[in-house]
Amino acid sequence: MTPGTYFVDDEPALAKRLDVYLAGLAERLAESPAAAGTLALVLSGGYGRGEGGVFRDAEGNPDLYNDLEFYMLLRDPSGEAAARAWCEQEEPAGTAELGIDVEVKRMPIGELRRAEPSMFYYDLVVAHQLIWGDESWKEGLPDGLDDAARIPLHEATRLLFNRGSGLFYSRCALAKGDDRVGNGFVERNHAKVRLALGDAVLAANGQYHHFARERNRRVCAGLPDTPPGWDQLVAWHTEGVDFKMHPRHRADGETDLDSAQSELAVAWLNTFRWMEQRRLGRSFQSSPDYANDSGKKYPETSGMKNLLIHLRDLKSRGGALPGWFDYPRAALQRALVRLVDPAQDPDPQEIGRLLGISSPPGNWPDLESDYARWWAYYN
Repeated sequence: MTPGTYFVDDEPALAKRLDVYLAGLAERLAESPAAAGTLALVLSGGYGRGEGGVFRDAEGNPDLYNDLEFYMLLRDPSGEAAARAWCEQEEPAGTAELGIDVEVKRMPIGELRRAEPSMFYYDLVVAHQLIWGDESWKEGLPDGLDDAARIPLHEATRLLFNRGSGLFYSRCALAKGDDRVGNGFVERNHAKVRLALGDAVLAANGQYHHFARERNRRVCAGLPDTPPGWDQLVAWHTEGVDFKMHPRHRADGETDLDSAQSELAVAWLNTFRWMEQRRLGRSFQSSPDYANDSGKKYPETSGMKNLLIHLRDLKSRGGALPGWFDYPRAALQRALVRLVDPAQDPDPQEIGRLLGISSPPGNWPDLESDYARWWAYYN
């Protein structure tokens, strides 16, 4: 990619703003102690792929919208301390300068060279913009990281899990009537769900792609294996892509967020159960069926390794999720299908059992902090 190619449409003022910021960022990295231990700094996410969102206010003035996501690829773990110090300085400074969240994730290159195919690694390797360093960081990577057809089914489940978590947070925001209802948080999460439902089915069919517009073309062209209500998911995917490129917050009264929440939750549950039945080879007729199913949700993972992960959590995080021989995300998924289900309000006692909360709160929206704490570790 060349400088200035951050958006679908021509936005010279915004592009110049990012060009100047990124050039300064690269210069500051080159002059910092972190440079010696860093192979490359790359911009990923929507702006790194040239599909970043442009938000327009009531007067039509454009502004940045999405987070700015960087990956700092380190030569080896010994460079972590200097890199962390640089990030701790640059992240808040960039957020203040641009008015959007700036996040720099650090990764030793050895971790990437041992990686197995995933949606995350595919997007990072195939579509990014180099900010500092050179492309030699891609040398020695495992075969298949750049092949969308190699993305495993559990990655499609993970995408749905993360977007379903956003649905739960939106449900909590609507129940509490807090600031998130009016600041675009709920609409943004709803748009992400509309996009993710189709994206997950694409991945399950081996047809995922790093460009959202190409994914939409493939969704609209038809797929051989689709969940119930596919026609609605196709229409929503088109809406989700449009929001991704041209995000907007509707005026009060222009949309019913509660109705949208319920409609999306039903579609998410149907798609998630379809995906899990396909992946695990077991039938889940309802959200209680999935939540109470005793089989492993991550059979490809080692029971002993999972046990060690739970023991680590118990020691360093003050607790552990249930299901010690399954990957911890399994417990979150069991709880999530009950937290999202619009058929009834979540039962705090049931969710407490599924998440291992000994004294769950009396009001279900107060479960948000307990869930979000573990989601931050296993999203």
